[in-house]
Amino acid sequence: LPAILPWANRYLSSEDFVLVLGRGLAGLVTVNLATTPHILLGGSTGSGKSVLLKLLVMESIKKGAVVCVADFKGGVDYPAVWHEHCRFCLVLEELVPLLDELLATLEERKQLFKNTGCANLGEYNAAMNEDLPRYIFACDEVAEVLDKTGLSKEQKEQVAQVESRLATIARQGRAFGIHLILATQRPDANILAGQIKNNIDCRICGRADNVLSQIILDCTDAADRIPKTSRGRFLLHDGTVFQAFLFDDKTI
Repeated sequence: LPAILPWANRYLSSEDFVLVLGRGLAGLVTVNLATTPHILLGGSTGSGKSVLLKLLVMESIKKGAVVCVADFKGGVDYPAVWHEHCRFCLVLEELVPLLDELLATLEERKQLFKNTGCANLGEYNAAMNEDLPRYIFACDEVAEVLDKTGLSKEQKEQVAQVESRLATIARQGRAFGIHLILATQRPDANILAGQIKNNIDCRICGRADNVLSQIILDCTDAADRIPKTSRGRFLLHDGTVFQAFLFDDKTI
């Protein structure tokens, strides 16, 4: 696999809702959010998590999704052009109201699908000849939000509110077209509660040691199969190694 793999718009999938991750030895590596609704990205610092997250956000925008990005690193990874295409949450105080909006959409669709006898978003859009969009909630370094270490009681309660909302989306979001893409260096039990992590089937690990690989993938394969010097090289939960596409912000 090449060390750098440039993105081209021809790689964008026409399928609903398939996102292209990169290229493996057998060809393009993809994830279908219609069947595997949520994604967890992990890996050590410098492994390329943020670049892959941005790739998935860019593709989601191009495929017509409503994209919300929570970025608590000051927004430095997202130049102004991104703000024209998706909604940003840069401070913790805005996060609970944003998640409440997503949950309100989930409840609206739950009633809508019930009334029309549809089981999921794809079925509803086909039956009603509509084009309700998918919603993508992407969070870069979710540990900045969920780590309770050293917090006051009030702050811990605020984190618990965020956890509760993320857990509901993780459990119910697939049918209603509401998806989580969460990136963090070390998604252990202190950061990502089991009720969230256990509902995220798509796990992707970049460069990592044995412990980190075990936390993300439930095995140590990433430590053995990804070179320590590589950037943008990842291991998918099914054992597929791939090089993520690299793209210019201007392409969105």
